[in-house]
Amino acid sequence: MSRARSVLSARSRQNSSEESEPLYSVLNSVNVFLGNSIIRKVIHGLCVDDKQAIYEALSLYSGQNDLHLLKKLKLLPICAFVELGRMSFHVDRPKMQEYFSQQVTRRGLSNIVKSIAEYGISKPLKLQAPFLVVWNYTDACNLRCKHCYQGAGKMSKDELSLDERLNIVDQLADNDVVAIAFSGGEALLRDDFWEVARYASSKGLYLSLATNGTLLTKDVVRRLRDVGVEYFEISLDSVDPVKHDAFRGVNGAWERTVAGIKNVVAQDGAYSCIANTITNENYRELDALVALSRKLGVNRTLIFNFIPVGRGSDIIDMDLPPDAREHVLQQMYEYLSGQDESFEILTTAPQFSRVCMMNSQNGIISLAHFGAAGFSDKVGLLAEYIGGCGAGRMYCAIQPNGIVTPCVFMPIPVGDLRSESFVDIWKNAAVMQSLRERHELKEHCGSCDYKNVCGGCRARAYAYFNDIKAPDIGCIYNLRAYNALKDKLRATNATVETTEAVESSF
Repeated sequence: MSRARSVLSARSRQNSSEESEPLYSVLNSVNVFLGNSIIRKVIHGLCVDDKQAIYEALSLYSGQNDLHLLKKLKLLPICAFVELGRMSFHVDRPKMQEYFSQQVTRRGLSNIVKSIAEYGISKPLKLQAPFLVVWNYTDACNLRCKHCYQGAGKMSKDELSLDERLNIVDQLADNDVVAIAFSGGEALLRDDFWEVARYASSKGLYLSLATNGTLLTKDVVRRLRDVGVEYFEISLDSVDPVKHDAFRGVNGAWERTVAGIKNVVAQDGAYSCIANTITNENYRELDALVALSRKLGVNRTLIFNFIPVGRGSDIIDMDLPPDAREHVLQQMYEYLSGQDESFEILTTAPQFSRVCMMNSQNGIISLAHFGAAGFSDKVGLLAEYIGGCGAGRMYCAIQPNGIVTPCVFMPIPVGDLRSESFVDIWKNAAVMQSLRERHELKEHCGSCDYKNVCGGCRARAYAYFNDIKAPDIGCIYNLRAYNALKDKLRATNATVETTEAVESSF
């Protein structure tokens, strides 16, 4: 789910190819050198002794860090490793140094190197810590959305204290988590949000905020930028105010949300995204939604999969059948591969990478929901590393009370940050480990040629089959599984209706 901008490569299509060059060269050098088990053990041992060794070496390489002499000498082999990668793949040194001048980029590569040193090279990547943590900051919310995975409304009594939250930030930063996406509920309803966000930003974490937009006044947006929030994801589920308000449960929400979007667009340094949960009630509005997004001047439109979890389980009939979802993905590809490079459309449906690759070997490819870039062997490599669905593999979620889940849409508790460390939960929880193994997927998901760049949405599999390895019936290639489930549900409903009729006759 794209709760943060790309931390790997393409930030916009016009510069994505250039920006992917430094990363590609380093990934290739990582492939070459960390394929050697001895070198892997040396790097792994170095990182065990000093968790920040890779990060600090990249800082040194880019001229961003003033370290004492002994520390510099210790880090020189890593700097030489980066330089060798640059030279091997013919990337300009100033470009490479500029690339690693950003804290987010240094943290991301540090995570990758440590991950390959620990787990070896795999497609998709297995990470020693997630790139992205989606933090459901509170259960409090000022709307009552029909599809809310959190069932948000009132603040829970067991929500984390300020000190507990700051400790979690320390753990994420220490283990090279790259980005935090604050979500909810509505994170802005907790007073301590501001202090935690500022502290996380000071630690070099990339910050995004997923919000319903109704509280985004000009002053609030300015304050959010001041504490370090860079990416604003604002939910808008219809171009029709009446339909949006009905879906969100509060009259007047559409007007306030659109006003919030305008305030974000007008704020310097804010990256704006309209998020739309696609259902059978609004999927025909895609053209109109794109037109509105462009009119408002947002940077990105993000189409979320509908997943029947939380309150969403009460409206399961609003989910798209696979043929309709395929049509939407094809529409999206046409927009993404169009001439307007100032606008980007992406989706949390991992099948989008497959659709892009099937359409054109010379066009645009989606790097999951992290970004998009012109297709090439280099970008194809990145897509396989990123690997589509990232639940429990590229990202995870933290609940308001400190419970960790693989994804916000997958309510499986895998650990408790009040009694366990974040990194222990991430590395050792059985569900997380299972989600990293693509060879165990069922039905077409397990045999698909695009398994490494997609993998199917594991949250949808769990929601429909109570099985994280089950097929994602949102994919056209799982039509058999979709029809079988539909027939089963019809039979179950018929049995219930017959039973009710018999009982009412007595």
